[in-house]
Amino acid sequence: MTSLLGNTRKSDVTFHNNGKIDISARITKQLTLHEGDVIDILLHEGEFMLYVKLRRDDKIGRHEAECHSTKKGKTQGNNMRAYSARLTKILLDACRANDVARLPAGEVVETPYGRAVCLITNNPL
Repeated sequence: MTSLLGNTRKSDVTFHNNGKIDISARITKQLTLHEGDVIDILLHEGEFMLYVKLRRDDKIGRHEAECHSTKKGKTQGNNMRAYSARLTKILLDACRANDVARLPAGEVVETPYGRAVCLITNNPL
């Protein structure tokens, strides 16, 4: 017998080689991401952690990795999208992926930079 689904775990953050970063609603809620927030990745003891670098009220001007809702209209969704070629290149290299790295995320941790979510790079989906 063979399972048709195989792995049923959904990815929390997806990095594309064109610089697009898709963030799931679960991560958006855990980090309280809003339209216009800027994300970044911390590297701590070999672990990559996604966190909010700048809140929309604290930033001035345009920034790389600025989050935008993927759904426009009356009811905005909780999925976010950001663009950063530098971040995606680093994560794709860490995952040894060519085009796309679909990563699950661990638990929320407190860092000196605020709340962060650990990205599981050694076992991409």
